[in-house]
Amino acid sequence: MSDTASTDLIISLPSVPSVATFTDEAEFDKLYDAIMQKVKAHVPDTSTKEGRAEIKSLAHKIAKTKVALDKQGLALTGEWRENTKKVNATRTKIEERLEALQTTVRKPLTDWETAEDARIDKHKDALDVLLSHITTSLGQPSADLRAALASVEETVVDASWEEFEDRAALAKQDAITALSRLIETAAKQEADAAELAALRAAQAERDKLDAQRRAEEEAAAAEAERAEHERQAGEKRRADIAAAAAEAAAQAERDAAQRIADAERAAAEAQKRADEEIAAAAAEAERKAEAERKRISDEQEAEAAEQRRRDADTEHRKAVNNKIVEELIECADVTTEQARAIVGHLVRGLVPNVTLQY
Repeated sequence: MSDTASTDLIISLPSVPSVATFTDEAEFDKLYDAIMQKVKAHVPDTSTKEGRAEIKSLAHKIAKTKVALDKQGLALTGEWRENTKKVNATRTKIEERLEALQTTVRKPLTDWETAEDARIDKHKDALDVLLSHITTSLGQPSADLRAALASVEETVVDASWEEFEDRAALAKQDAITALSRLIETAAKQEADAAELAALRAAQAERDKLDAQRRAEEEAAAAEAERAEHERQAGEKRRADIAAAAAEAAAQAERDAAQRIADAERAAAEAQKRADEEIAAAAAEAERKAEAERKRISDEQEAEAAEQRRRDADTEHRKAVNNKIVEELIECADVTTEQARAIVGHLVRGLVPNVTLQY
């Protein structure tokens, strides 16, 4: 808007919109004060037609001034919106290109980290296989336990385990110890069970033969008695003797059957006692194995806690050293290599009267 058009306004406005008017409250207050000066200079008079016309004209100029200022402000916001669109487009381009560049620059480290994670996972998986044998439960056949022990013993622990070599060596030894004890316990249990079964079968067979022998002897004795009575007595007595012999034989068979039943009941009771003794021995062996597993687990947990403490201390010292390097670069204007060399001397105690506090 030109100054010549400002005769319709209450005050003159610059042809080019002033940014300060719309962004600086003090500048707007100056403009508003100029308008108020014009308003205060007018003395309203409603008693005459001319006075009323002047009031109307003044109000109209204020309205026109308001519209003119609003248009100037709108023009500024339009320009700002266009600039904002351009800035946002450039921001998007910057973000896309620099993110791609960041990915490209970091790719060697990303590839290294991926390979490092795979390497560590491979060692941890192999270590877990060794550790799994330490927690093997009691009750497995000794043949399976020996196969597991052979597999552990064949596992080679050398420099290929890298930083896991010490833990792998300890886990292998613990696994060998645990499996050896389990094999010893399982073998003893199997031998005890086989021996008890053999004893039980032999005893049952002896009891059966004894019962049969006694039954045969008693039957033979009864038959001999019957024959003797028949020989000594007459026909009348022979019938009585035969009946008595038959009853004696029947009674002998009943007695033999009772003795066989008693022998079988005694064998069953012996089997029950043997089973209870085996169960008690197995429970005691499991209790000892569990105590051993707990000891090994406690030792491993203590070692892991110590390793975590050492790792945390190493990371803390690294962070402190890196911070010192940054401060040396900033305050002493030295190169990164020089700053690191200085910190290296400090860490190794090569600088007299200076000690690092971590």
